[in-house]
Amino acid sequence: MKHAFAQAAVDAMEKQRCDATVSGDMMTLASLLDDELMFVHSSGYVHGKSEYLTFLADKIDTRQIKRPQPLAYRFLPDMVITTGRLEQSLVRRTDGSEVKLRALVTQIWIKREAVWKLWHVHSGRLPD
Repeated sequence: MKHAFAQAAVDAMEKQRCDATVSGDMMTLASLLDDELMFVHSSGYVHGKSEYLTFLADKIDTRQIKRPQPLAYRFLPDMVITTGRLEQSLVRRTDGSEVKLRALVTQIWIKREAVWKLWHVHSGRLPD
């Protein structure tokens, strides 16, 4: 497979991202995010890297992230675009309310100095 190495690398980075988010490991999460990250949440919030990390630390406790289906991939030079379903269980730190989210998420991973970084995320909620 022509793009097997890039796909395996991005798969590993996405797993690390999900694990770091659930465990609250902001150092690891920060290392996976590009400095120019744009994260568009299904709620309409848009965050850059520092705002996203602060949002997670201050507002959201992510309990679980699941990928119920394999991701779809598009490959460009030094760029991988993934699309797939995501299921998350969250707790709002402000009031303790629980949120269950099912979304279709598109991510763009770019290669910076031989390392893949998450550059763009756009999430759209799926109907119940």
